[in-house]
Amino acid sequence: MTSNTEANDELLLAFIDESLHSIHGLADQITAYLKSPSNADAINGVFRTVHSIKGNAGFFGLSAIKRFAHAVENTLDDVRNQKLSLTEDLTRALIDAFDRLNSLLQRVEENRYEDTLSPEEISLLERISELSVEANGASGDEYALLRELQELALEMSAAGFPESLRWADKISGLVGSSGETKQAEDVPVPTPEEVLAATFLVDGEDVSSMIHSVAEVFIWPSDSKWTDEQSTFVLDRLADMVMVCRLKGEGGGHEKIEAALKDFKVLYESPIGVDQGLLSVIWDQVASVIQSFNLPPEVLEPKAATEAAAMTVAAPASEAQSNPVANHAKRSRSIRVNENHLDRFLDDVSALFITCERLKDVQSRMAASEAVGELVEELRQINVTFSTQANELQKSVVALRKVPIRALLSKFPPMARKLAIDLGKSIDVHIEGEEVEVDKSLIEDLDSPLTHMIRNVADHAIETPQDRLARGVAETGNLWIRAETTRTHVVLTIRDDGRGIDPTRIRQKAIDKQLMPPEQLQAMSDGDVIDLIFHPGFSTAEQITDVSGRGVGMDVVRTTIRDHDGDVHVESVVGQGTTFTIEIPIRQAVLVIEGLLVAADNEQFVLPFENIREVMELDSKDIKTCHGLPMTVVRGKTVSVMSLAEQMELASNLTWTDKLKHHAVLVASKQGAACLLVDSVLGKRKVVVNDLQNIIENCNRIGGVAQLGGGRLSLVVSVPELVKGMAPTLTV
Repeated sequence: MTSNTEANDELLLAFIDESLHSIHGLADQITAYLKSPSNADAINGVFRTVHSIKGNAGFFGLSAIKRFAHAVENTLDDVRNQKLSLTEDLTRALIDAFDRLNSLLQRVEENRYEDTLSPEEISLLERISELSVEANGASGDEYALLRELQELALEMSAAGFPESLRWADKISGLVGSSGETKQAEDVPVPTPEEVLAATFLVDGEDVSSMIHSVAEVFIWPSDSKWTDEQSTFVLDRLADMVMVCRLKGEGGGHEKIEAALKDFKVLYESPIGVDQGLLSVIWDQVASVIQSFNLPPEVLEPKAATEAAAMTVAAPASEAQSNPVANHAKRSRSIRVNENHLDRFLDDVSALFITCERLKDVQSRMAASEAVGELVEELRQINVTFSTQANELQKSVVALRKVPIRALLSKFPPMARKLAIDLGKSIDVHIEGEEVEVDKSLIEDLDSPLTHMIRNVADHAIETPQDRLARGVAETGNLWIRAETTRTHVVLTIRDDGRGIDPTRIRQKAIDKQLMPPEQLQAMSDGDVIDLIFHPGFSTAEQITDVSGRGVGMDVVRTTIRDHDGDVHVESVVGQGTTFTIEIPIRQAVLVIEGLLVAADNEQFVLPFENIREVMELDSKDIKTCHGLPMTVVRGKTVSVMSLAEQMELASNLTWTDKLKHHAVLVASKQGAACLLVDSVLGKRKVVVNDLQNIIENCNRIGGVAQLGGGRLSLVVSVPELVKGMAPTLTV
């Protein structure tokens, strides 16, 4: 019993994940159809998504979601069948419905779901119905009456009693004869076994064998084992049925079969897999079309139907043997990975790199001995192979932690639209690059700063419809969120077409808040002035609201981004809009870094390669002091000079003036640059870094500890923390 419950929970979670992902693009699709009514693919795609959610919600017993999705589906069906014109207001209402459907699904995921619609949700459905009547013009009263009759038929059908089903069928027939689309999928449909016992005609031609072959593949195997070969046959038979439906011409139902074909393919390739209940949902779509075929009164004998059903399981197996291609048909699979198991696996991978270091240490000791030359060379070759294998394994494991950034970005469109409505504004949100994959921990850390930025766009950047019209632009504002990756960074761009940031207004606010002297503000460039929005406590809001005005937000954004050694930049043009660009270095889930091993006061340290700009020899005469701080000039830029031993608080009596020449490493991060003086440079190493933050307090300048060969330990220097407290310097 427990295993069945766990399996159902997994299916439900997979359904929620798939549905939330599919809802994400509905707003853009329906907006595209509004702008180009000839784009039938857009509206058909929206309809199929809502239809699938309705069917699957019914399977899982989520009746509130099913009822809500069904009402929206009815309107979409009328739009795609050109029985209802899609207006701007109706589009907005449908987008609100998509957001509400998204919220309902999230409540299930968070265990907050209640199986009744809220007054707000009922009100939204009523608004969609009213807008549909308005869009339908003069026939609005008739349209409303037919819709009410249709809902009545659905309720009677749901009762399940023979008499109620008979009356539901009559009402549905009445509605259908009045020009409405009959909701065949909500009227009881025949089972696959019943279809096997019937005969089917298209324009007088017997197509029973084809229909029977379709029905056969929808009968669940007696051993409850569904195979990839059976899925392949379902796809093939549905493709055949599409062709037969097209022979019937207009109203042949080929669009519904194509939708069923697409739904099954999504199910087949998804983490859910093919389940008996979900297969029945696909069958309901197919059976509703089968019912439209001409059914003569002749029916096969029950025995014949039984024999046909008995052949169901055997038929796919025999065909699979004669079709070698089908045997190789594979589908992409994905699994849910327990994070604790994953972390343990990452520790195992880390141990491989430690072993590599031990092998290097043994190799170096053997090289100092005599008569072991051949062993040294053999050990070197083994080490090269082992190191290559460890690199590949580490890359594969890192990929396990990566998730599409869609998981983060999908929450922002509904959030921005709801916030805009609350502020009396209208906004469209456009997402690009949602398939970009980043480490899961980064997605969690970016949630808060991006939320702040989206709220600021809705509150500050996008004007009211009246103000936008007065400015000569569309009353609906636009927000673009784009994700992309370079070789070394994750780049997020948040752009709007709002009022822009006025540097003159920023200067005045800065003067009012006495952030700096007026003459200094006047001497600053517009770009530097705009950058003041990241100053703690700074806000341009005229009054404090629930959304903004307290000066908390943008400083949090920059602080969080810089905690990841990234940065955020802003560009703005008054009257055209603002663009924020966030750049964050790509981090590996297993913190295996390439570093430079250096010595300082008889201790060894690792400097991460990503922070190293140059290794040099520095003359003491080239080091000058400025306000008591040692400085030097490197390639025309002034940087601070610091002793690594002093920064690590080692007991050394030597100063930089005690030597004529110094080994130096030029390091840099977003926080600044510095020239580190070291005793010697020992070479390049690849090391596994273990975090010390949870073990030792106040060790900010230490990025972790690395284990070297022979069991020796070396501290990893946190370059960003090292240069953060220095006087401002030019980044190299």
